[in-house]
Amino acid sequence: MAADVSKHLDRAKRFLEKNRVEDAIEAYLAVLDEMPHHQEATQALGDLYARMDQPDRAAVYYGLLFDLLVEPKDETKALAIYNRFLRVGNSQQLPERIARYAFLQQKQNHPDEAIEQYTKAAELFTAAGRDEDALFCSERIAQLDPENLARQLRLAEAAERMGKTALAARAFLRAGQLASASGASTDALHLLGRAYKLAPQERSVGLLYAQANLQAGNAVRAAALLEPFASSETDATFVAAFSDALMRSGNLERARELLERLLHEKHEGMTQLFDLAERYVAASQDQKAVEILLTLKRRMFADKRQNDFAVLMDGAGAKYPHSQAILEFWASIHNELNRESQYFEVLIRLFDLYLSSGNVVKAAESLERLIDIDAYDHRNQERMELLRGRVDDTHLKQIASRLMKSSTPMPGHASPQTPAGQASTPPSPGSEEGRQLQALEDLIVQTEIFLQYSLHNKALERLQRIAAMFPGEEERSARLANLYQMANWWPQGAPKPKTEPVAVQPAPAIPATPLAPVAPVAEAPTPITMKSGVYSVETLRDLSKISEVNQKIFRQQTPRAMLNTAVNEVGTYLRVTRALAVVGPPGRPPEMAAEYCAHEVKPAPGAQVVLLLAHIERAEPDELGGLVVQASEGSILSDLGLDTALGVTIMDKETQMPAGMLIVGRAEAHKWKANE
Repeated sequence: MAADVSKHLDRAKRFLEKNRVEDAIEAYLAVLDEMPHHQEATQALGDLYARMDQPDRAAVYYGLLFDLLVEPKDETKALAIYNRFLRVGNSQQLPERIARYAFLQQKQNHPDEAIEQYTKAAELFTAAGRDEDALFCSERIAQLDPENLARQLRLAEAAERMGKTALAARAFLRAGQLASASGASTDALHLLGRAYKLAPQERSVGLLYAQANLQAGNAVRAAALLEPFASSETDATFVAAFSDALMRSGNLERARELLERLLHEKHEGMTQLFDLAERYVAASQDQKAVEILLTLKRRMFADKRQNDFAVLMDGAGAKYPHSQAILEFWASIHNELNRESQYFEVLIRLFDLYLSSGNVVKAAESLERLIDIDAYDHRNQERMELLRGRVDDTHLKQIASRLMKSSTPMPGHASPQTPAGQASTPPSPGSEEGRQLQALEDLIVQTEIFLQYSLHNKALERLQRIAAMFPGEEERSARLANLYQMANWWPQGAPKPKTEPVAVQPAPAIPATPLAPVAPVAEAPTPITMKSGVYSVETLRDLSKISEVNQKIFRQQTPRAMLNTAVNEVGTYLRVTRALAVVGPPGRPPEMAAEYCAHEVKPAPGAQVVLLLAHIERAEPDELGGLVVQASEGSILSDLGLDTALGVTIMDKETQMPAGMLIVGRAEAHKWKANE
């Protein structure tokens, strides 16, 4: 046989030398009769038929050549043959050959071309009734385009018709995931349900179907779907979904068992446990909620996550202001962390709750703790009046005496009924005269503090209130007269002394720089114009807020926490769109940064923060040292969604060199004020 093949090949070559093409074709055909898979003869026949302008005949032999090249893995040559002679020809190729070509394109990382050829092959297989082969092509298409919902669904339905349950379940599962990602929750639930029907034993199918049911509000159904897998599952995602289903369906005890085991074994599930505690409160099982919170506290405190726990506790406490157990636990956390301002605010809620529930003994205890924290709070007197007649008089007098002791007596003060210079008996703290004296003392102390912090409008408001409530008191109190003179404000009709004012003594608990005197102004009712080494502010800034922010910052345990607290407090108080605080020398990327964003505002990327810093550092400072910039077309402010921004430099206390910057910005047009 081999000799005959060689003889035919020699004949064909001699015929070609004499340009006898038809005779050469007959010789090559004789070779194929002897050896049907002879590669040289097959290619020669394709070339000769193409030379004779018979493309259909040429395509037959080129197709056979492609098949021969694919088998020994000569893929590059096979692709070249198909692309040159078979892909665009008029003759229809066999679906098997098209599928092989698509597979080669897939291996060459040409997914679009592979999908096109697999689609052609699938159509031809389907027309020929070869559903198995068509399904194979559809599976390949779905693998090449995993984000196409229609193709996944087409594969799933075809596999389901043919009884390929595993393949159909996978395809329905993927289709359900794509529908869920696109927001079509109803379609996702239906598709995942079809996947679960085909493969109920598959854990991934059951989990995704249960999550879809949870999203649709079918918590009982979701819990039932996950129950068969619960005994052997310790995965955090599964436990979170199962416990969520249990909580929503009212099975709090089972959810607690799962989440506490997850916390013990993997140190996860803390957020879900907080959610469980809130559900216990909503179910009027406050004590169980406190037990869970205590477990979480021990774990998070052991992990040095006190700040994270306090933040989560603030959210839980704010949701349930009428739960005595939650408020008491909330207060104990801030007390343990020495966060006086937060502790004070929770105690106020507790006082109101105790009073409204008739627990006046506890209310009195809360008032005493409030006085310990801030004896100058003007609401303390009001709270004591709410207790009058409801608690023991002796106890009430003790509280009143502590209020009186919280501030020193005013020099030169005498009762309105006692002439100046004449000694008088100190009024009883519980008497009407004693309460007036305490109110006057509180107002004077507040005014002194406002002046020390250059909060002039606030100080003027207090002085006007003193003048209305205690007319002529400045004639009996040198301390009050000195305040009028320092503020350059006098009650209408009161004489203005020409003596220099005495510097206000700082309040014991709040350090400040003594204020310098200023020249008087001609008109009595004009606003305060004195300066104290810092520029005056135009808007309202309450001392309690300043003190609260300072306390929050200095209670933090790390520089990062201090920076985050500062930027969040400033951003919230000024109601800006963004607030940024950075630490580091100018002209360099920040060493540390923190950002506050208003609701629905996304945090700025690090690169944009650096550009914003560079932009503000180039601004000319105004008379107060502020760096104000406005948005323009293509500016970094526009990229951040801001119309205007204000930056102030943070100075190093020891070197007096720039050490950072605090920036606030607004999305709407705004004229920055001095206090901001």
